[in-house]
Amino acid sequence: MIRAFKLHLHEATTGIHRHLAMSISAASAVTVTLILMSILLIVIVNISQITVNLQESVKIFVKIDEDVKEDQISLLQNKIKNIDGVASVEYSSKDEELDKLKEEFGESGEMFEVYRDNNPLSRAFIVEVKQNYKIADVSTAIGRISGISEATFGGATTEQFMSTLTSIRNGGAIIILALSLLAIFLVSNTIKITIYARQEEIAIMRYVGATNNYIRAPFVMEGIFIGVLGSIIPILFTIFGYNLIYEAMGGKLITGILTLLPVFPFSLWISLALLGMGIIVGFLGSLFSVNRNLRWKR
Repeated sequence: MIRAFKLHLHEATTGIHRHLAMSISAASAVTVTLILMSILLIVIVNISQITVNLQESVKIFVKIDEDVKEDQISLLQNKIKNIDGVASVEYSSKDEELDKLKEEFGESGEMFEVYRDNNPLSRAFIVEVKQNYKIADVSTAIGRISGISEATFGGATTEQFMSTLTSIRNGGAIIILALSLLAIFLVSNTIKITIYARQEEIAIMRYVGATNNYIRAPFVMEGIFIGVLGSIIPILFTIFGYNLIYEAMGGKLITGILTLLPVFPFSLWISLALLGMGIIVGFLGSLFSVNRNLRWKR
């Protein structure tokens, strides 16, 4: 078995050498495809992380009516907890709201201390929404509860931004699938040409009793080699390119919420994904071509 593997390996490398121009052309096509995939994967995965960060950071601020008594707060809190999509509900008293206001303004926040005894701020609930739930729908449901004066969050702009990120992520996934199919087609065509160029050799192999799998193996290995060769430059592009982008942007896009994933191990996982994609593309492309262009029965 090891001897057969070595022989197939030799035939595969010989096939690449004999048709070097076509092999380079196919590997180049795989390279370009995988570079585009790398860019899309980096964007998609970072967008997914940003979306999660946004969902975790965007909370609903719920003002409590002044008429609600302190002993009714717990009941009101439980009503909010029972709403579908609510992850957690945190109560904030008037004093706590004033402390938060002072903290937001830093040193100048001390000027608000004069309102401590006659606090105009409302008691509030801070509501966190579960992932995959629309924050606007949850906010509307909370606002309908008796005893709640107002339920607000980032507004339509925040939800539109999150919706846009999701659309970009889904669109990128479709493009990656399309690029994968294109790469498989290109490798398949290269192997097809190799098969036609070796028709006489294949006929001799059949004549001496070679099995279908024995004849098929070198072509499949050749396709895998092309896929691996095509993944080398995209891997280097991912590791060094993403590192440059991360350093240039300081690890974030705008704020602490819109942060990029750390270079390592993220770039390593992307690189392994590209290598795996190169192998899969080479394997499937060569297998499709062999099954389509080597038609015989044994």
